[in-house]
Amino acid sequence: MDKGGSVLKDNRGVSPVIATILLIGMVLVMVLIVFIWFKGFTQEAITKFDKNVDLVCGETRFEASYSNSNGILAVSNIGNVPIYNMKVKISAGGNYETKDINDLSANWKSSGLNPGRTFSGGISPYLSGADSITLVPVLIGSSKSGERAFTCDETKSGKKISL
Repeated sequence: MDKGGSVLKDNRGVSPVIATILLIGMVLVMVLIVFIWFKGFTQEAITKFDKNVDLVCGETRFEASYSNSNGILAVSNIGNVPIYNMKVKISAGGNYETKDINDLSANWKSSGLNPGRTFSGGISPYLSGADSITLVPVLIGSSKSGERAFTCDETKSGKKISL
């Protein structure tokens, strides 16, 4: 007891060793969070013909037409790159919806459209009220995790057909 009659309390904080360990642990957790967050920005590289698949998209060549009278879409692969699938962007009154061509027509082969091949199939039930459709090729490429599909850029590789 001190002279005033009160009991002295031990007012010590956390030891410097414990504080240092806690600070290092918090820094490691923050670095891990930033690393995982940043990893989400990068995509795994997909290659085709030993090139980045985005570059190969520029080499795709296809012709497409749609007949309003019978509702048949015709696509011909006139390039040297096999087209695995097609995205069909259906535009109507300023809105759009994107579908896979194999969802619209049972005639699309699961192996895709090889060079020199053609596809024709009815898709008219899905186009009621549509102003235009845009066809965008989907290529299959290799990555570290196996084969992956890659949708080409619509502005570079897409074909718009007015209805």
